[in-house]
Amino acid sequence: MRIKKIKTFILNIPATLKKTSNWMIASYIVPILNILIILGIKRENFSFDINIINIILVTNACFLASLCCLINFKSEYIKTFKNITLMVVIVLFAFAIVQNEIQEPIFTLNIYKYGTLVTFLASFFLGLISKYDEVEAQVEAESIARAKKWKEIKEIKIGGKSIKL
Repeated sequence: MRIKKIKTFILNIPATLKKTSNWMIASYIVPILNILIILGIKRENFSFDINIINIILVTNACFLASLCCLINFKSEYIKTFKNITLMVVIVLFAFAIVQNEIQEPIFTLNIYKYGTLVTFLASFFLGLISKYDEVEAQVEAESIARAKKWKEIKEIKIGGKSIKL
């Protein structure tokens, strides 16, 4: 059964990637615009600081929260991975806010950068899995529809010869 699921996943990667990419772009377009506005204002003084990281972290948290509310993952491993990722991003965001307010480093900027990157990649992976479930359901529905259509056919012609089924 697992091999069949992996095969189905691989065969549907283009459709799954397309759906996931559209969803991720829609989710991250506003933060990207915010970062570009900050870049435009600061120009040479722009740096990938805690404020930029906060924008990405909060978007990751919102994306993961939407996955928690909208998607019911079948696998317990995936549910656990999703919950751990959400907890990590919330903790990182909370520490980043505190660090920004007290103007004292709690963690190095690299910890926030890597944490942001890891939670973004985890979000993308979970988005990919959720869209895979949609694509898999669509493929199954199309297969059932084709099977019903062919089940209703009582006769076919091959080489001009009529054959009853």
